[in-house]
Amino acid sequence: MKLRTISKSEHETKHIAQTIASCFNLGDLILLDGDLGTGKTYFVKGFAEGIGSADPVTSPTFSLANFYSARNGMELLHIDLYRVESVDEFNDLGLTDFFPQTITVIEWGMKFAGIFDDYFSVSLAYCSDKKDAREITLSCTGEKHIATMNSIAQKLPNLISC
Repeated sequence: MKLRTISKSEHETKHIAQTIASCFNLGDLILLDGDLGTGKTYFVKGFAEGIGSADPVTSPTFSLANFYSARNGMELLHIDLYRVESVDEFNDLGLTDFFPQTITVIEWGMKFAGIFDDYFSVSLAYCSDKKDAREITLSCTGEKHIATMNSIAQKLPNLISC
């Protein structure tokens, strides 16, 4: 199952992420994909707000990972794999140890999607006919996130199923 929508601005991208954030739980993994500048970090900013984090969200391109506190003791683990070149290098970071007790969002995560069994995917792409617009495609792998997809479809009725 895939769902698609168009975001016309950074603000709208954040709003979409903020709206769907409540559909996720500890232990969930979200892989973000998209070219440079498509809004992956803006998506994470909105997502963090959606789970009640007041922490400032910044891209962990150089730090590789940031943790953000959220409501009810929940934590968001934000990883950026742009500079990570191999599965071994990723595994050596030891970040997967934190996956069960966080909601984990990985920018450039599709580079290593093959090592994960169940994940939710968010792809952001430039719309060729509109300067600031982005096509956002939501999908999942594994059975775990089918209910999540159904919840998202209810929260964002303007999504197109494809």
